[in-house]
Amino acid sequence: MKIVELTSDQFDEFAKFHPLNNYCQSSKYALVMSEYGYSYDYIGYVDDTNVIKAASMILTKRITGRTKYGYAPKGFLINYYDQELLSNFLADLRKYYKKKNFIFIKFNPEVIIGETDEKRKFIISYNGNVRIIDNLKTMNVKRRMELQEFDLLLPKFNAYINLKTYDYKNLCRNYRKKIKNGERKGLTLTLGGPKDIEILYNFIKNKRRKPLSFYRNFYNVYNRTNSIDLIYIKVEYQKYLTYCREMYEKELVNNDHWNEVIGKDPRRKNLNEKMNSDKKLQAYKNNIIKATDGLKKRPFDYVAGALVIKHYNRISILASGFNDDFKFLNPNHYLYHAIFERYKPYFDYCDMDGVSGNFEPTSPYYGLNQFKIKFKPTIYEFIGEFDLVCNDRLLKKLLKTNFIEDEFNKHE
Repeated sequence: MKIVELTSDQFDEFAKFHPLNNYCQSSKYALVMSEYGYSYDYIGYVDDTNVIKAASMILTKRITGRTKYGYAPKGFLINYYDQELLSNFLADLRKYYKKKNFIFIKFNPEVIIGETDEKRKFIISYNGNVRIIDNLKTMNVKRRMELQEFDLLLPKFNAYINLKTYDYKNLCRNYRKKIKNGERKGLTLTLGGPKDIEILYNFIKNKRRKPLSFYRNFYNVYNRTNSIDLIYIKVEYQKYLTYCREMYEKELVNNDHWNEVIGKDPRRKNLNEKMNSDKKLQAYKNNIIKATDGLKKRPFDYVAGALVIKHYNRISILASGFNDDFKFLNPNHYLYHAIFERYKPYFDYCDMDGVSGNFEPTSPYYGLNQFKIKFKPTIYEFIGEFDLVCNDRLLKKLLKTNFIEDEFNKHE
């Protein structure tokens, strides 16, 4: 067995049929990251008959001077259960990259070691894949521990929706109400194009470190093979105005009713009902003003958006956000529901991206967790992040400096 260089076509062909294929292990992802400061290699592990037994797209970057590191996003495409194959591959990979002055190769396999959901009270049920962790530790591989929530390159916990069983009726009453009212208020899904990326970026720029160019390049590269959609939720002002007027008229009748009631029976209970009705009337008035002002300027406004990657039997939400000025419309709830409904006839799963492994209210990401949890996903725990050490001496030397820490602090 030996390490060989592959062409992009050879690598993509192998990756296409591998059980661990994912959108990161592709020539498209390599092209995106090449615009973000990385070089890349396509390597294969072949037997004596030149049959590929394992492969990976490895991003490479210089740390300082001649020293470099590699990163295999979402891991090597290999059978992690085959200990002999895995051990030989890692040993040969280490030798191959040590000659090229690499200090380590970072990898984070998309291997599930456990799962949970709201019904199980977020207690993880682990599977046999946890044994792979111990196997890797015997192969001069260092596992990076998650000391803080979301401090790895990719989330360790991801929320997945089974699109084939997703049903709006199974959501909690609060979510059903927000989604239904969003539709009545004029929220609709529409697709954007390459010129519209900046709209989404304005929704997410305060929460993401990557620049606008990253998302623009990502869209342009993946769109060549129709592997990505730019989804927007827009509010149509005429429909929103009609809804607000209808609700105002209904509440006006209700308000007159309570005026009559308290005229005859001014008890505290009835007074409270009248005051609640007054508040609703004022809110509907304000909404009518917002809808009217909006309609004077344009027929609609974009209020939420997402980049959705389409890869074989699943979709992945790469980034999503909404306009805080329209938070009262609950556009984010409608966005996710609309995505699930749009893709469920064609795909099996939706990767909602990361959640924190800490599901307690004390977590700084409790709001993020709860938003996704209410859609009733299954939460998977992945095996984690590892470093295949190529040069122990240089690694120890660099760990005494801030070069490595500074490099990975650039990531989200």
